Amino acid sequence: MHDTIKSLQARCLPLDPAPLMPVHDSHAYTPELAERLDRDPNLSDGARRCARIIAAYTYRRARTSRRAEITVTWIAARMDVCRRTAQRYLRQLEHAGYITVTVCASRVRMCIGIIIELLTPLFPGHHAKAWPQTREKPAATIPSHNYSFKIKYREFSRAHFAAKVQDGLFRSLMNKIPPPPPLL
Repeated sequence: MHDTIKSLQARCLPLDPAPLMPVHDSHAYTPELAERLDRDPNLSDGARRCARIIAAYTYRRARTSRRAEITVTWIAARMDVCRRTAQRYLRQLEHAGYITVTVCASRVRMCIGIIIELLTPLFPGHHAKAWPQTREKPAATIPSHNYSFKIKYREFSRAHFAAKVQDGLFRSLMNKIPPPPPLL
């Protein structure tokens, strides 16, 4: 009887807490976003987190245009999820009207990245037009664009890019099919 009570006590006690994983703190600023993003029932928690990561990236890199030249792989790595999950989050945000996604294609019909434009519903009312200006000196020269896309690219909507790729695949398939036999 005494052993049974001891074993029950051992099973009911909480385990030692696992040690916390180290967190990389970049000291980056995440801009204010609309409360609508947090309360939208159509978005998953991952999609909300994705929106915050994209907003922070856009705030640092393209504050005036609110358009981020980015890759799905970078978003997936930043969120520590697979690429397909990151794509699903982007589709949720696009369907809910928070972002628009444009495909950047090179000359050989390959997607080299995407351009994500942040739309007005993502921002609170006082930042709907523009984010606050930086503390840069207005007469200073603009920094070099060394890290911009070095490859010339064209912008397509997702549907247009998919049709363009499927057209190429169809032509390739039709070239491999032998001609029909001649009629007698």
